[in-house]
Amino acid sequence: KEEYTLTGHTSSVTSLAVTSDDRRIVSGSEDRTIKVWNLDTRREELILQGHASSVTGLAVTSDGKHITSSSRDMTIKIWNLDTGKEERTLEGHDESVLALSLTLDGKYIV
Repeated sequence: KEEYTLTGHTSSVTSLAVTSDDRRIVSGSEDRTIKVWNLDTRREELILQGHASSVTGLAVTSDGKHITSSSRDMTIKIWNLDTGKEERTLEGHDESVLALSLTLDGKYIV
């Protein structure tokens, strides 16, 4: 049984991640945005914009402070989860970055 639906992206959702405290969901989309949703209020908290193409993968650090995102624009971005600000862009891929993951200690993106 569906409890509720979070709506807001203007294109297909391609990736999801949940914070370790289970209070927020992060969604990435073909609309090139990342949205942070508060599960208590069921409302959108942040919209992260910066990718030039579809967001393909998401991971949240175990401390809940950062989001990493991959994209068809051949980049990986690191975002501050509290402010929504992009902190760093990793470049160097020759093709789309279709997925990513974090090591358990959060030190490495793979």
